[in-house]
Parts: sequence; structure tokens; C-alpha cells
Amino acid sequence: MWTFRGRLSDCLLLSYRTPAESVRGLVPAGLQLITRGPWAFWNVVACRVEQVRPEGVPQWAGLSYHHVAYRLLTRCVTAETDFIDGLYFVRSEADHAFVTATGRHVTDFKFRPATIAVGADGFEVTRDGAAGSRVALGEPVPAVEVAATWAADSCFPTLKDAQEFLRYRPVSMAPNGHGRVRLAEVSRDDAAWRERVVNVVDQRIGLFDELGQDEATLELATAVDPIEYQWKLGRTVELLGYRPAAARVAESVA
Repeated sequence: MWTFRGRLSDCLLLSYRTPAESVRGLVPAGLQLITRGPWAFWNVVACRVEQVRPEGVPQWAGLSYHHVAYRLLTRCVTAETDFIDGLYFVRSEADHAFVTATGRHVTDFKFRPATIAVGADGFEVTRDGAAGSRVALGEPVPAVEVAATWAADSCFPTLKDAQEFLRYRPVSMAPNGHGRVRLAEVSRDDAAWRERVVNVVDQRIGLFDELGQDEATLELATAVDPIEYQWKLGRTVELLGYRPAAARVAESVA
């Protein structure tokens, strides 16, 4: 099992609702979409990862890069009948060649190379010289005004309800096809986790265009203060009720 340490800064979280049927085919067997009525949810993160390194390696030897990831809110049920709610990575983009290359082998984050700019005013991604994702932020809106003008077309009745349902889930999951799910688990000081609602004035998510996500609608955008992170990679859990293909074939013949 691998453990890495680092720090996140310039972190922006975006939550989008989309018809569940439009993304069900993106989620592998063993995972379930987390839904509310007919909707499933994307979680998009853009951030700067600073001085990431294996545990025990000095901070000065860490690597820094920008990372944009596109995840779906998912759930798995383990053999212990515990629910694990987390994120399934559909794609990641990073602007560091070594991180992109090694990340494909040691993580399930599906890294691709890109040119990425991330800052207090939003982020922009370019891949192969073509525009990818772009999100621009406007002037901050006081929290009381955000709550008072909560979008009438939201699938959540209040801002608080949206924040509770869409809260960041610090674990990603990827089934291995043999009845187990690999986890990437985040540890952090929850008392230091501070986020605030931000005002998105312009947006384009390139992956949504590729996947025909025409009905994907922004529900919530928040900025997160810089925070120390620890990633643990490699733990696996057994899925509830999994039977190998050979056993299923034998049962059907019997």
C-alpha cells in the first residue's frame, strides 16, 4: 500500500447534476451511482497539488503540479454490508509529465497530460492545443445573499441541503473486476477544512461535451482553503454477493 503526502491550494470544487441514465454506463459493475430522484452527480475538482511525495521522503523533494479531475458520486456495498460512499474517476488531467506517467500505474485516476492554469479567478485546461475546460469566477457573493437567492431550478430545496448532500467524499473507488474494489483514501485535518460558496460567471467542461452531457447543470461551486493532505492507495475491499464468472456458469448448467 502506498502513502503520499502533500498540500492542496487554489482548490475549486464544482458539483453538477445530470440525468442518471446518461452516466450509468460510465460506472463499472460493483459501483452504484448516488442519486437524488432522476439525478446523478459529477464532482469536478481543480487545484494545485504542492510537494507531493511518498511518506518518509523530505518535503523539499516533493513534486508540484496542477490537477483537474472529473468524478461521479458513487457507492459500493462491501462483504461486511457496509456502505462506502465516494468518487469514481472518469478522467484526470495533470500538467506534469512524470506525475501523468506514473499516476497511470499507481492510481486509478486515469491521468492525461494537459496544460492547466489554476488561480483565485478559476481555471483553464488545454489539451493537444485545443480548449478543454474553463471556469471563471466573479466577485464573491456574501453567504447570506447566496442562501437568499438559491436557484429555483435546483434539485435541492435549500443551499444547506445541497451542501450536505454534495459534501466532498474523501475516498475514490475502482472495481478490479474480480469482486474487489481498490480504494484511494484521503486523510486530513477536518477542523482545517474550510470552503465557501463562489460565484461562477462562465464555464465550459470539455469532458461533458465529449460525453454528450448536455443536461449537466451546476448545482454548487466552492473554494477550499489550502490544506495538508495524505493519500493512502492500495487498500481493497470485497464486494457483497460477488460470485466468480465460473461459479455463475456452473450454477446455470446445474
